[in-house]
Formats: sequence, structure tokens, C-alpha cells
Amino acid sequence: QNPSAGWLEPGMKNVTIEVTDDDGNTSVAWLQVQVLNQRPVAVFARPLDGTVDTVYTFVSESFDPDGDTALLQTMWEISDLDDSIYNVSSVSHTFLEPGLYVVSLTVIDEKGLSSATKSYSLRIANPLPIPEFEFSCPSMNGTVMSEIPQTEDGIVWQVPHTTEGDAFVAPGDPIRFDGSGSYDADPLFVGRTSTDSESSEWNGIVSWIWDFGDASTPLSGPVVWHAYEIPGTYVVTLTVVDGFEGGETNTTTLTVHVSRAPVILTDDPISADYVSMGDIVLLNSSAVDADLEDGIEAWMDLDRSDDSDGDGNSFNDRDRPLTGSLIVRWDLNALHDTDLDGDTRNDWLWGNQTWNQPGEIRILMQVCDGVGVCSTEEYLITVLSVQEDDKPKSLSDLTWSDLVPNKESGGLLALIAAVLLLGWMIMREKDEDELDAEEMLEIYDVTEVEVEGGLPGMDQHKPPPQPKYLTIQERRNKESGYVRPIRTRRR
Repeated sequence: QNPSAGWLEPGMKNVTIEVTDDDGNTSVAWLQVQVLNQRPVAVFARPLDGTVDTVYTFVSESFDPDGDTALLQTMWEISDLDDSIYNVSSVSHTFLEPGLYVVSLTVIDEKGLSSATKSYSLRIANPLPIPEFEFSCPSMNGTVMSEIPQTEDGIVWQVPHTTEGDAFVAPGDPIRFDGSGSYDADPLFVGRTSTDSESSEWNGIVSWIWDFGDASTPLSGPVVWHAYEIPGTYVVTLTVVDGFEGGETNTTTLTVHVSRAPVILTDDPISADYVSMGDIVLLNSSAVDADLEDGIEAWMDLDRSDDSDGDGNSFNDRDRPLTGSLIVRWDLNALHDTDLDGDTRNDWLWGNQTWNQPGEIRILMQVCDGVGVCSTEEYLITVLSVQEDDKPKSLSDLTWSDLVPNKESGGLLALIAAVLLLGWMIMREKDEDELDAEEMLEIYDVTEVEVEGGLPGMDQHKPPPQPKYLTIQERRNKESGYVRPIRTRRR
């Protein structure tokens, strides 16, 4: 009599009631019920925070509680897009820049009723900028320049590098560091090379900070110059800052080896006491590369724009070795200016290794490595004339080397020393004071003597023992040494 009814679809519904009494009389009534349309429900999964490399896929799980879900229309809104996306159940999207974004979904049923909008926020993290830099040295006519060039006209950029890709330079050589290849890792800036923030090709970097690891003042800018004055190993650090919000930073480093001078091992270049005037002399040289001893192997890429080995990298060609191969040069007279440049100690231009004048000659040996770092050693050479070769030297002709014993004079010196020692032992006689001292030692039975001036002192011996008491027989015995006391009669 009191039925319950429900409708699955909205709209105007007719309800008819018919009643019959006991006499069979019938009556009919009609009732209209308006069934309201329910709003559809927009549903999709909450996205997680990500990065610019994250690929998102948003999938609608919306439904219509009183209609056909398959007929729902969708409207997606993503805050970095200008237009909405309609009537697709899923959307794939990648955010190209870091920041905070909002993703929204609204669905509409076949009656045109819209759902409440479902929205989620997500944060895209800012990727760290990518710091990159190159190094090179300016050269002119194949020689590395010692000063920063004012113009790049005629300059060939060389790259002195080690096996590990580190830099290898001489003290004082200027190095050009170029960090303009750094860039912001946001996809928006990838492939852009301009350091000008007003350019459409801006790489996204707003600051370059250089630390050279030698306590010098840090520099800023995409391209800087620096020279190291002291040999050793240094670490160059580049820090770049991008332009997002407060700026993200990232760093990269490069090791720089500043060459040490070669070590000269030669003590005597001629291995003799003297040379003869006019004779051609073979000069002996021995030296080691200090950098190679430290385990550093380096080469010079003579032109960074030319990939001579064809490996695709034009900065790592091994065109010329910088370690291992030493250059030895001689100045045969350090007191004579052969090349007339005002410096007597740099005349490395000479022919035959010979001297035409007798006397003491100062010569120089110079040893240089592949980057021009040199060591110099000076030697004194005695040059004799032909007539003086076989003559014994007078006292005025002797030099300090003649007075220093050598292996030939060792036996003679030992014999002389033995004869002198034997003669001293034979000729040595004790004087009267020494003889008296020995006699006193025997009389007083001294066991320990402290000698002052070679003689024992009077208070440096022990007293004799106290005489013992003699019996009558011992007193009468003449061999006892007893002396009868002299008695006097009192008056």
C-alpha cells in the first residue's frame, strides 16, 4: 500500500494510483514527480612533484552517478598552457620550466551539467646549471706567448694537456679559461650559447665565479685569464649561477700542473782534472725530468681548431711531447759574450767543444723541458797548453782540485800517515815529572787518579793503611821494620 520507488535517470516521471473498493468501484489518480539530474564527479590521481625531465600522464576516472559515464565530456586545464584540452580521457605533458603548476579537470554529462572542478598543484624542481669550460694558451709562430695578447689576430690557440685531461704549463704562462659553454639545464636553454641575457639565444647563466686555487683574488665573467708563478699542482674551480628565482649554483674543477725545473745530476762534465788546449772534448750531461718523476705525462695540441688525430675531439691531440724529452745546451765560456747581447751567460751558439786559450774556463750547462722550464749549472774547467801537459806544476799553477786527494794518491797518503805514527811512537820519551808520578803511584798504591795537566795531584790518592800492633817477637824481628822509639828521662 505504501510502495517505495526510485529512478535511475533524471526527468519528469508520472505516477499513477488506482484504487478499488469492496463493491468493485475503481478510481484512478495521476501524480508527476520531477527527478533531478545529479552532477557528475571529476576524478583523477594526485600527481607527484617532479623535474623538467618528468613525463606526466593525467588519466580521468570521473563518473556520472545517474547517467552514462561514457558520455561524459572532459575539460583539462594546465597552468602552463594557454588553451584547455577537451574530450580526452588522458593527457601527457612535460613541464619545460621549474616552478609551481596547477592541473584541473571538469566533466560534463549528457544533460549539460558540469561537475565541480578537481585541481591539484605540483612543483617542478629547478635543475642545477651545467658548468663547462675550456682552457688554452696563445701562441705566435709556434711559441707560447708570455703575455696576454691585445688582439686575436694571428693567434693560434694551443692546448698543453696531460693524459688525464689536466692542464700543464710553465710558470708565468698566461692561460685563457672560457666558461661560456655553461648553460641552464632547463630544456628551454639547452643548445643556446649566448652569455647575453637580452639575447634570444641566452644560455640562462647569470654569473661565472673563478677560483684558481693559489690564494689569488677570484675573478668573474665567462672568459678570464690567469698565470701561475710558482711550480706545483693547483685546482681551478668554476661556479655558475642560473637565473631561476634566487639562483641555483653548480661547480666544476680542472687540475693545473705548473712545471718544475729539471734536476741536473752531472757533477763533472769532463770526468778529468783538466783538458788540453785545442782538443775536442766530449761533455757529459745527466738530468731527469722532475715532472715525469712525479708521474705526469703531457703533450701539446698545437692547434685546438684542428683535430689532427681524428677522434672527434680537437682539444686532445698529442702533437708534441712536453715531458720526458729534455734539451741540453752549453755555454763554453760564461765570461765571454759571444752573441753580443749584453749577457755572457746565454751564449748557446757554439760549434766544436774545444778551447784555444789556456787557463780556468767557466762553462754553463742548461737543461730545459718541453714547456721551456730550465735549470742551469756552472762548472770550472782547467785548460792546459800543449807544453804544460807533461810538466810538473809549480806551486803557483796549483788549483784547489790539485790539492784534493783522489783515488791515485790514496795509497801514498796512507803510507805517509803510517810512517809518521811509527816515528812518533819511537821518539816519544817520558820526562822527569812523568817518571816521578809513576813512582808515587806505586808507593802509595793509588787505584784511581784524576790527572790535571798530565800529572797526578797530591790530594788525589788514598792515605796508606794504619800500622797494626806488633807483638814482642815482631818488634824484636829485624825484618819487621820496627823502629824502637827513643825514650828520654824526665828531669
